[in-house]
Amino acid sequence: MKTKLNLGMGFLLLACCVGCAHSVQSPDSHVPIMGSVDALVVIITGVAIGAVGTLVGAGGGFLHVPILLIFYGFSPLHAIGTSMVAVFLNALSGTFSYIHQERIDYELGIKFAVFAIPGLFMGSLTAQYFNTVIFSLLLAALLMGLSYSLLFLRDLKIVCANTEIAPQARVIRDSIGGVHSYSPDLSVGFGGSFLVGIVSGLFGIGGGLLHVPMMNFIGIPIHIAAATSHFIITITSFFGILIFIGLKAIDFDYAIFLGVGVIIGAYYGAKLAMIATSNFIKKTIAGLLLIVAVRLIIGVL
Repeated sequence: MKTKLNLGMGFLLLACCVGCAHSVQSPDSHVPIMGSVDALVVIITGVAIGAVGTLVGAGGGFLHVPILLIFYGFSPLHAIGTSMVAVFLNALSGTFSYIHQERIDYELGIKFAVFAIPGLFMGSLTAQYFNTVIFSLLLAALLMGLSYSLLFLRDLKIVCANTEIAPQARVIRDSIGGVHSYSPDLSVGFGGSFLVGIVSGLFGIGGGLLHVPMMNFIGIPIHIAAATSHFIITITSFFGILIFIGLKAIDFDYAIFLGVGVIIGAYYGAKLAMIATSNFIKKTIAGLLLIVAVRLIIGVL
């Protein structure tokens, strides 16, 4: 019953997107979807991205954008805008699953989203000035830096002196009986969320790719960070969609078929997250980041 509810909500949103498709034109010269086979390939790609994106709490944008650039010839702006729709659907579907798992810190999620949204506006409006080569190299550098930090700075945390000795102020009890106690450094977290918003708008990566490591960095357990990140992405990517509709930079054909896939994949990704260890999640993120970064560099050299 819960599965049907999650999928039903997602497909309802897809129907809304179909209604918008005729009002937003995509003027760049990327490869169009030419039939059922092309559509099926895009859907299957979305399933894989949705499962991985939900598992790591990253929304999948870090894979949507490079795939659209490398394999379909999208311009950076249109790749970001189209990705934003699929990221929103992925995040919303994953959020319903995480609600059932009771791993979302709603209070912190809303606060982080409030700080991220202004940065998202700044980044999104700046993204229209990128060309493909510069955009690809900058995105690859960002992904490689994040991969390195996850692999080699696993024990590094930012904790102010007053929070280091403070009692564990926040407690989350999930649906399988796990208890997560933590006392994050919010002074760093709020500033970090604003910067995450800027980078998310610039590169269309949804924000989870940065929010999950950032939240873990300031003392939030990785499973809580991944679940809360999806909740944050749902809020911020909705505002991102509005911005890119205004810029006429969304291909709704790709966004809808990717969305079909990510809604399905997100459900199974959230299930996998229940049994995956923190170390596995971190290594999965780091490995994918490195592979995508190398492929981006090869594509423009």
